[in-house]
Amino acid sequence: MLPEDQQSRIRGLAAMARAVGQSGTLERTLELAAEQARVALRAASVSVSRLEPGSAVVRTIVNVGDLGPGEVRWPQDETYSMEELLDLDPSAGDAVSWRWDVDDPGLPAHERDLLLELGKGSSISAPLVVDGLVWGEFYATRNHGQPGFDQNDVAYLEALLAILAGAVSRASREESLEQLAYRDPLTGLHNRRALDETADRVFDRPAGTRRHVVAVAIDINGLKLVNDTHGHLAGDELIKSAAADLVQAFGMLPGSLVARVGGDEFTVLVADRPLERVVAVADEVSGRTPGMGPDPVLCCGAAGVELRDGVTLTPSQLFAAADRALYTAKREGRRRTVVAPDPARPVPA
Repeated sequence: MLPEDQQSRIRGLAAMARAVGQSGTLERTLELAAEQARVALRAASVSVSRLEPGSAVVRTIVNVGDLGPGEVRWPQDETYSMEELLDLDPSAGDAVSWRWDVDDPGLPAHERDLLLELGKGSSISAPLVVDGLVWGEFYATRNHGQPGFDQNDVAYLEALLAILAGAVSRASREESLEQLAYRDPLTGLHNRRALDETADRVFDRPAGTRRHVVAVAIDINGLKLVNDTHGHLAGDELIKSAAADLVQAFGMLPGSLVARVGGDEFTVLVADRPLERVVAVADEVSGRTPGMGPDPVLCCGAAGVELRDGVTLTPSQLFAAADRALYTAKREGRRRTVVAPDPARPVPA
């Protein structure tokens, strides 16, 4: 016979699975899961956040429980920088979580500041991985005087997040028609509108801060020949195959945004990662044959910039620099990524 505490947690998981299976909207799904987790984990508060595409920014969607100063249930603009999520490889399959006590001498400064700001004594957090990609973060706290989270709590959290990931995947596919306006109907990728709006947010940095931003322009070289030889249905299959390849490759850079911006054109936006890391992934993509024989290949051009005070570069200018590098790759038949000169530097006379 299992101890009563374990029985209660198992019943709680079953109840959560039933609840989120009937919840409908993504926000309601996350709210129900957070409430159930708060009870089962004996947590003071639980928050669920989403990793914004193209950046290391985690935006809180819902907070439940005994909230700290300034916290609200449905925050409008509560964000954090979550570099830990960017270093995760979802394909590795290893569960990852972080447990902290405010008195732990090894506690990172940013986590201690957060616990002190919230008035809490300990925390546990873990990435929420949906469809093989890092989607967001689950974060729970306990009050001062409560014992810290232990390994049993970690095991329960892993089971909870596995259930929640399936519910989030389903709810995301059932997004409202308004959200569909940001999706390419053929591939399911983000479209130009989503790319532009995300780029505007990424470029909107506080004064005195710095941010690395990289754009990768990608083209299916040979799509026209496929359309002419095999028909447009075959061309559509090629585009979808290329889209799947790009999502898989750039999924190694959590937070990256992959968008289809034209018939055979894609753009990837990545923030808070060094240019060399992004180019390494693009090099893996460049020269691939996504289907229909050896002729169609993916060509890549990249451009990176460090946004800082005094730099007035716009997203359009960064995208244009990546496009110019792509045209060079296509013209010269390169099977490696062509990197544009820093677009923020003046061109010598």
